[in-house]
Amino acid sequence: CQDLLLVLKCEGVTVSMGCASSNTAVDKEELKKLNDLAEINNSSDTQLRATLLIQRWFRRWRAELEVRRRCTWTIFQTMEYASENEQLKLYNFFNEIISGLPDAFNAMQNERNDQGDSSEYFSKLSNPNHVTIGENYDGPNLTLPIDENQIKTLIDAFKEKKVLAAKHLLVLLAEARKHYMKIENVQYTVTSIAGKVTVVGDMHGSLDDLLMIFFKNGLPGNDNPYIINGDFVDRGPASVEVSILLFSLSLLYPNSFLVNRGNHEDVIMNKRYGFTTELVKKYGTLANRISKGFEGVFRVLPLITVVDNSVLICHGGVSDITDLQYINQIPRHKYASILRPPMKTNADGEEEVDLIEWRQMLDLLWSDPKAALGCEPNTFRGGGTYFGPDISGGILDKHNFKLLIRSHECKPDGYDVVHDGRVITVFSASNYYEAGSNLGAYIKLLPNHKPQFIQFSATENTKQLPLCSRVSKVESSALRDLRTQMFANKGRLLAAFQSHDPEGTGFISMNEWAESMSGVLNLDLPWRTLRSKLAEQEEDTGKIKYATCFTDGNLEGSIANKQVTETIYRQRNILETIFRLLDTDNSGLLSREELRAGCELLAKHNGSISLSSDELDNLVDTMDINKDGEINFNEFLESFRMVDNKFANGNM
Repeated sequence: CQDLLLVLKCEGVTVSMGCASSNTAVDKEELKKLNDLAEINNSSDTQLRATLLIQRWFRRWRAELEVRRRCTWTIFQTMEYASENEQLKLYNFFNEIISGLPDAFNAMQNERNDQGDSSEYFSKLSNPNHVTIGENYDGPNLTLPIDENQIKTLIDAFKEKKVLAAKHLLVLLAEARKHYMKIENVQYTVTSIAGKVTVVGDMHGSLDDLLMIFFKNGLPGNDNPYIINGDFVDRGPASVEVSILLFSLSLLYPNSFLVNRGNHEDVIMNKRYGFTTELVKKYGTLANRISKGFEGVFRVLPLITVVDNSVLICHGGVSDITDLQYINQIPRHKYASILRPPMKTNADGEEEVDLIEWRQMLDLLWSDPKAALGCEPNTFRGGGTYFGPDISGGILDKHNFKLLIRSHECKPDGYDVVHDGRVITVFSASNYYEAGSNLGAYIKLLPNHKPQFIQFSATENTKQLPLCSRVSKVESSALRDLRTQMFANKGRLLAAFQSHDPEGTGFISMNEWAESMSGVLNLDLPWRTLRSKLAEQEEDTGKIKYATCFTDGNLEGSIANKQVTETIYRQRNILETIFRLLDTDNSGLLSREELRAGCELLAKHNGSISLSSDELDNLVDTMDINKDGEINFNEFLESFRMVDNKFANGNM
């Protein structure tokens, strides 16, 4: 009995007379019996009864904790995928605008794509004579060919938050592009030489996770081969440094350090999810040149790695049309973004998209497995497919493969095994949503093709927290994100609630509340389970007092302090993506020419809008609040806020 009490204490639950420190509701009578039994009678019969009582309570406590953990995970993942879906819809909208513009504009766009695909263009871009290194530069130096000492020097410099000079980076990007261009879309490797190969999943700009893997598993080498399965940029703060290390290691060990492309090695995704912003922050006026350099490398990254002709490794997954022979013939360098496929000329001389080719690429990088049979569009993310065990099994059997290892999805334990053990997900960014939210993992694949999973966390303080505290910390973060969405949609939610309350009682049923939350926020969440964390319920009637959804003063104040109206706050991510799309030179600022081009684009799309040259100039002058000739994101956002306020006040 005393041993079990010790276990509870280790889990962060202090049991005392009639109370417990966890958030779980505890039967006070049970605890009284438990303490009486433990302290008064030491007979074997009493100890057994006490042990059973503790076990029953402990199992209930762990079960309730697991429910909280799963709800938290669902919040994070649903909001992440909703953001990706929103991104795809936004880019499709701009795609439709561009495709409907005059041929001259499309020709200009295609010319830009061809330039980014041109070796001559890339050579000019990376010419070291075009960039100098400042006299005060104290960062690492990089020379070709790269050796082991330079890798260690880079790691030490990055640990000290030093940034590689733009000149060195451009030289590295040019050399990396040449290297990857020599590799086919489907690359092959074996475990027989080193007796193993390590597979690493998404890292999303987390240098800490990459260095943790190297610490636990050893630095890469010919006797310690690695496969990086895409999505090493975006979201995290060190995408540049992670990329530099990966490309350098590919050059040092061309046959032992292999890299696959992920759905975030994509020029459009980079504008939304942080990599472009990171480049601007670290390289300033040279960010555009460096961004084009990275784009050139991302275009030519291989798509698939096959190990021992038995294990298929790709970033997203497969679909019912996946064909490796077809994929190996795709001109992958044409795809600066999977979201905007290249155009080809058909027999009638018209420009069109090769839908079969595009789907092969899209499904490979964007798909997710599902438990049910069949293959269907991945509407949750907005791209790729959901593929069932019959689809994955069919593709594997068709090519005589045993396993499919993929990434693309964050998992609580860092990995997941589905489809009768034939499909494995590995995700290597620990603490992805919040400190303590998930473990990272990597796979050691041996010659018998039985995967060994190694888990880790790059944040030491979360490992020291007991389970209950970790769950509570992550749950608080998820609920704060969700409440932020609720406050951003406060007007629409209140209107939905009040539509079910015509008499203005302030109360609605649980079903009406859940329906309103789901309909307005467009998030498929377990609202009934989450209700206790979001709104008060009347004990007698079970009805929801919907005004209590908005009683978090801290959140409401933070939104008000930003001086952004509810509509603009709700659409901030979309507006930021539009800003990045208009910022064609990736400077972090809109020039007058860039803004004029964007306004003309929208004016041509919307026939009811007609702006003269003088009107466009006046519009640009109005948005340029500080009159420095350029428009930053805050000025861009402020312009929308002023317009939104005028609409709200009936002045327009």
